[in-house]
Amino acid sequence: MARGIAVRLNALLSGAVVVAFAGLVANILNLGVSVLIARLLNPTEYGAYSQMVGIFFIVALPGSALSVAVVRRATYYLVRDDESLMARWQRRLNQRLIRWALIFSLIALAGSFLLAQWMGHRSWLAVWVNALAAISWALLNVDRALLQSRQRYMALASNFLLEGAMRTVFMVLGSPFGVTGIVAGLLVAIGFARWHARRLVRVRDVARNEQALEHTGITTDLLIALATLALLATLQFIDVFLIGRYSSSAAGAYSAISQVAKTIVYGAIILGNFLLPETAIADRRGRDAYRQLTIAGGLLLIPVALLLIASELAPERLLTLVFGSRYATEYGSMTSLILAMVFLGGSTLLSVYLLGSGRRWPTLWLACSTVGGALYLAQAGGAIAETVHRDLILQMVVFLGLLLATLRPIGINGDSNA
Repeated sequence: MARGIAVRLNALLSGAVVVAFAGLVANILNLGVSVLIARLLNPTEYGAYSQMVGIFFIVALPGSALSVAVVRRATYYLVRDDESLMARWQRRLNQRLIRWALIFSLIALAGSFLLAQWMGHRSWLAVWVNALAAISWALLNVDRALLQSRQRYMALASNFLLEGAMRTVFMVLGSPFGVTGIVAGLLVAIGFARWHARRLVRVRDVARNEQALEHTGITTDLLIALATLALLATLQFIDVFLIGRYSSSAAGAYSAISQVAKTIVYGAIILGNFLLPETAIADRRGRDAYRQLTIAGGLLLIPVALLLIASELAPERLLTLVFGSRYATEYGSMTSLILAMVFLGGSTLLSVYLLGSGRRWPTLWLACSTVGGALYLAQAGGAIAETVHRDLILQMVVFLGLLLATLRPIGINGDSNA
C-alpha cells in the first residue's frame, strides 16, 4: 500500500513539475518581452501598454472560467469511460463557443471607444485588438482544458512553451508600430498557439453511440467561474489602473515593479492547470485533493523565495538591470508588492481548488472583498507607497477568507457537484 501511495505521489509531482517548468519558461519569455518593450517605449507609452496588459487579463482571465467549466463537465463523461459521448459533446461545445466569440468581438468593438477614452485617450484600435487577443486566448483555454481533463500534461506543457515563443517573436516584431502593433503581435501569437492546441485535441473517429447527452451545458459552472476569476483579475490589476488614473506620470515606474511582482500570480495560474483537473477528478470520485493543493503551493514558493531575496538585497539594481534606470524610482515598494502578490497567488490556487470541487459560495466573499478593496485602495489617491501598503492588507484578508472556505468540509457548504 505504501508503495502504491509513493507511486501515485511521484506521478502527481511529475505532472506538476512538467506544468510548472513550462510555466516558468513561458513566464521568463513573457517577462523578457516586457523588458524589451519597456526599453523600446517611453515611460508614458509603457504605462499605456501596462493598461493593455490589465485589460487583456480582465477579459482573458475570466476566459479561464471556460477551463473550469469544461474540465468539470468533461470529467463527468471521462469517469464514465465513454469516448463517443465525449466526442459528441466536444464538437457541440466548440460550435457554440465560436458563435459566442463572434458576438463578444462585436461587443468589444463598441466598448473599445468608451474604454479608450476612460483610460486617458488611448487608441481604440489597440483596445479592440487587445480584446480580440483576450477572446482568442479564452478559446485556447477550452482546448487546453480538454488536455487537462485527460491529464495530458506533456502536451499541455508543449502548448505553453509554443505560446511563450510566439509571443516573444510577434510582439517584438510589432513593437515598431507602438502599442497597437504590440497587441496585434499578441493576437497573432495566440492564433498560432490555438492552431497547435486544436491539433492536440483533435477528435478521433469512434463508434457511434446514440445515447442522449446528459448535462450538455456548462452554463452554471461557467457563470460561477467567470465571476470568481473576473474578481481575481480585478484584484490583480486594480492597483495599476488606479495609479494610472490618479498619477499617470508614475505609471511607468510602478508598472516595472508590478511586472516583477505579478509573475507570482502568473505562476499560480499556470499551476492551476495541474490543480484544476486533479481536483475535479478527485471530486467526481468522492475524494479531496489537499495533496495536489500542497504540491502546487510548494512549487509556487520557489519563485517567491527567489523574488523576495532579490528585492531585499538589490531591488534598485535589479530594476535598473532589467528595465533601465528610468523605471527604477519606485524600488522601495517592490518587496511589499511582492508580498501582496504572494497572498494573491495563494488566493488564485485556493479559488481553483474550490471551483474544481464544485464549491460556489466563496465567490460572494471575493465580490465583497473586491468592492470594498477598490474603495480602500482608491483612498490612497495614487500615492504608490500607500497604495501598495493597502494592497498588501487587502490581499491578506482575501487569502485568509478563501483558506477558511477551503478547510471547511464540503458538506457544510452545501454545494452541488453535479
